[in-house]
Amino acid sequence: MKNDITTFVKNCSICQQAKHSTTLPAGLLSPLPIPSQVWEDIAMDFITGLPMSCGYTVILVVVDRLTKFGHFIPLKSDYDSRSVAEVFVQNIVKLHGIPKSIVSDRDKVFTSKFWQHLFKLQGTTLAMSSAYHPQSDGQTEALNKCLEMYLRCLTFHNPKIWSKVLHLAEYWYNTAFQTSASMTPFKALYGRDPPTMVRASVPIDDVDPSVHNQLLNRDSILQQLQQNLHKAQQSMKFQADKKRIDVVLEVGDLALVKLQPYRQISVGTRLNHKLSLKYFGPFVVLAKIGNVAYKLALPSTARIHPVFHISQLKKFCGTEATPYYPLPIHTDEFGPVLSPEKILKTRIILKGPLQVPQVLIKWQDLDASLATWEDKVEILRAFPNLNLEDKIEVNEGSI
Repeated sequence: MKNDITTFVKNCSICQQAKHSTTLPAGLLSPLPIPSQVWEDIAMDFITGLPMSCGYTVILVVVDRLTKFGHFIPLKSDYDSRSVAEVFVQNIVKLHGIPKSIVSDRDKVFTSKFWQHLFKLQGTTLAMSSAYHPQSDGQTEALNKCLEMYLRCLTFHNPKIWSKVLHLAEYWYNTAFQTSASMTPFKALYGRDPPTMVRASVPIDDVDPSVHNQLLNRDSILQQLQQNLHKAQQSMKFQADKKRIDVVLEVGDLALVKLQPYRQISVGTRLNHKLSLKYFGPFVVLAKIGNVAYKLALPSTARIHPVFHISQLKKFCGTEATPYYPLPIHTDEFGPVLSPEKILKTRIILKGPLQVPQVLIKWQDLDASLATWEDKVEILRAFPNLNLEDKIEVNEGSI
């Protein structure tokens, strides 16, 4: 009887989806392979949310994965895949050529058909992070923190001048000592120490070093760089794996998916996050991608990448075929998205001296008891194609 009770409790769908996971994060660290040549394998990311500075609000960060050498390019807020490709050619390709691979997150620019088709023609491999796992592109995430810190130190008195000092931030980063490489990105790329921006007037003997020796020295530096990066990776993996567990799923297994709580792209999140279920599913595992990612059989209507890092998954216990808490129909890379299904009531409330019309929205896939009052103006702004007249359901007491 004890075994039956234990199995029954273990297989409870609600418990599996509602309880916090108390185990260590799943998935041992799986570092990306170390490149063999400079600027063959790069990583890209965006820093957004910056104040307007000379028309710019975004920074495109591009870094060489071998030397750690980086370029920081300011962008305007209306950037898209075409404009990013243009500045990429103007600032990166003209200096370093077309890379063999690009590591990035799943930003809409990098997942667009234009961007993927462009680099497919160039023979470049696009390696993107799995859904809800930005650590896959950890190098640029760490660089972003350093860059934001440096800009904060320079511009805290006037944040709107950040674009005017961005070139100084790039010089600082590329000439700063990197512990993992045991040298500066500048030296790793050019084979010599970076010149100081302010030089003292000291006589220098007229020495003409051999070009051959300089090339040999550069090759030696690159070999040492690869060795240092390998040691740093091994040390990082050893420390990280102390706080992780190795979890393996098999093709055909059922798995629960951990996503962010419901969000509304209109006014904001309305449901209580503390009382929302933590996992969706279960879904069938279709394939194992690499060492720590899995492809799931998501609904055909889900607008979300079906490959997840193992840390976002939990093996489902039991054989229940029908999901208790299915993935919402409308999802994107940030999580489930709520869409209005119909309007139950209307009203007018006072906000100060203003009369504000509101509508009671029943959200798609949710019970009517979870309907919320929203400002009519905000609903129309968030859903410009929504026909309010067609969705109004007349109820007693509505205005």
